[in-house]
Amino acid sequence: MPIAHPNQTYPFRHHRHSLAHAPALPALASNRLISFAASSIVGVFLPIFLYEFFDLSITAVLLWYAINFAVKFPFQVWAAQIFSRTGLIASMVFGTLGIMLFYWTFYLIDAGSVLDPYLLMALGIAGLTIVSCFYWSPFHIDYAQFGPKEARGAYLARLYALQQLIQVIAPVLAGWVIVTYGFRLNFFLGLVLASASVIPLFFLPTFKVKYEFGFWESFKKLFGKQFRPMSVSMMAYGAENIVGVVVWPIFLYAIFQGQYLEIGAFAAIIVVIGLALELLVGRETDRFSAVKLLKYGTGIYALGWVWKGLVETVVGVFAASTFHNVGAILLRTPMDTLMYEQAADSGHYIDEYTVLREIALGIGRVLMLLFLIAVTSVFSIGASFFVAAVVSLGINWLVDYQAAE
Repeated sequence: MPIAHPNQTYPFRHHRHSLAHAPALPALASNRLISFAASSIVGVFLPIFLYEFFDLSITAVLLWYAINFAVKFPFQVWAAQIFSRTGLIASMVFGTLGIMLFYWTFYLIDAGSVLDPYLLMALGIAGLTIVSCFYWSPFHIDYAQFGPKEARGAYLARLYALQQLIQVIAPVLAGWVIVTYGFRLNFFLGLVLASASVIPLFFLPTFKVKYEFGFWESFKKLFGKQFRPMSVSMMAYGAENIVGVVVWPIFLYAIFQGQYLEIGAFAAIIVVIGLALELLVGRETDRFSAVKLLKYGTGIYALGWVWKGLVETVVGVFAASTFHNVGAILLRTPMDTLMYEQAADSGHYIDEYTVLREIALGIGRVLMLLFLIAVTSVFSIGASFFVAAVVSLGINWLVDYQAAE
């Protein structure tokens, strides 16, 4: 639950010309965009890095990701209890140190460090656990608190459009860097950008919360009557999303026969096509019903997954990706608009809603990854896309959530 909102604490907030007097959203958006640039440079090629590290074993990659998400479950609630005491800004700074640790350990792996690579991977997973538990929930709480209620969809659309611009450049840059210098420089660039992303956090107004659910109570509430629609929806979203994060890059690696620069260029072209539509959907979300747009979006999005599962050529992949990108835009903006509105409407349960959402996303990802290990042991990795198509329809459960009075 929210506790206080003093605007003049933390560094850089005391002087009368301080940026603390500016609205919170620019600082929050700056932090997210710089962080997003780091993850975009590393993210597309991380599954491919692991795929090569594990001697082209898709099972090993899926298992690595499953372990990565599974270890976070108990720490989500404990982290919420900690940032209830330390405040959201300190928590986000600490969380950013976690992603910096991840980039550094994977830099050492590719650089041939004398340390055991599996030890470094374990440290990397620890870093990802820190950022997942201490950064994401506070970020979403802050956005739900400070976001513009009447134009939330349009603001999100503008933010996502800027992210799309980053995604035009990042994959091509990352592909060129890997071809020229290897993966290590990619991880180093991620480390530098993640370090820079901390700076805007010091200009945020403080907003403290108190997480009221106990450890076991949190998991009980997760599937209780009030939060069940949100939990099922976010489990579905986490499950289908992880297919795009992990399996799709490896599928592209096979289609393009390991040509990193071509993979990056392909990803950039697909992003360019969706830029204009991203802004349009944001306006429509605020003008019309986000619920209706979400239902249309999930349908198109599911069909996009089916199409992806049927193609085997570069031309087919391009067409399927373009169509799927339309569905992704129609899905994501209204879904996130609803999510932030529901979090804001939850009043003193804003932090509980947000933490339970993160736990549900993780559960969905782990269950999907374990299921895909079984699926890909019998069928090709393309079968994963049909599974994602079915699961993505469950996102519609989000519209049934009602905040407690």
